[in-house]
Amino acid sequence: MKRKRVRRPRLAALTHISFLPSLFTLLNLFLGYMALIHIVGPRQNLKTAIYYLTASVIMDGIDGTIARLTRTESNFGVQLDSLVDAVTFGLVTSMLVFRWGFQFGFTQAGSIVSFVFLSAGLIRLARFNVFKEAQVVPANVFIGLPIPIAAMTVCSAVLIFERPQSPGGALLFSLYVLVVSLLMISNVKYRTVKKLAFRNTLPILFLLAFVVGCLIIFPDTTIPILTIIYVLSPLVVLALKHKPRSTEAAGDSHRAERGPETKKGD
Repeated sequence: MKRKRVRRPRLAALTHISFLPSLFTLLNLFLGYMALIHIVGPRQNLKTAIYYLTASVIMDGIDGTIARLTRTESNFGVQLDSLVDAVTFGLVTSMLVFRWGFQFGFTQAGSIVSFVFLSAGLIRLARFNVFKEAQVVPANVFIGLPIPIAAMTVCSAVLIFERPQSPGGALLFSLYVLVVSLLMISNVKYRTVKKLAFRNTLPILFLLAFVVGCLIIFPDTTIPILTIIYVLSPLVVLALKHKPRSTEAAGDSHRAERGPETKKGD
């Protein structure tokens, strides 16, 4: 009996690169690299590093959008995007956690907390890749807090509060980072902008222009507000789902108390 030859995929096909999406992915990496320089470099400027990380989040959204619109999604692009996210939003943000929260003391605790954030981010990315390859999760749903938003959640604390210089402040910041880490590896469902059909695009375009303007003019306020809204969005969705049910249940109980209605002619 002749054995059938198994066709192996060509190396060029496995490493096929879509130029435009990959360009934005590498730009994401470059912005993360610049943020790292401003975190650990001799001229430390954490606020500038946060601005670079915010731009990285925008680039991370653009590369995936371009790949879907041009239908140039590839497994190589997915892996490259995950590796870049691991560096930009995992490693760089964990260094931001360490340098901002524990620079004036408690360095051993800070190293553990920052490593927990990094580990949770990489676990979250690995799980996302597995789910996407198996196609077990809808395209418009994220399981767990996405790592770019987790990075922005940490950046929001840096923008709002002063550096913790006491054991109490360091403890609160540690708990904050641990909660964000748990959200990344949790089963909380977050919605994405994929498969959203907008009936009228003019108000959406105006809203986007307004948000971009606020990001440019008031970044220190806009970044925390947008981040908090997204992080708390599952609670809003849950409340909206349970509200109609509770209303219907109240109506049914009210009808039961009144008893069956009778017509005037009876």
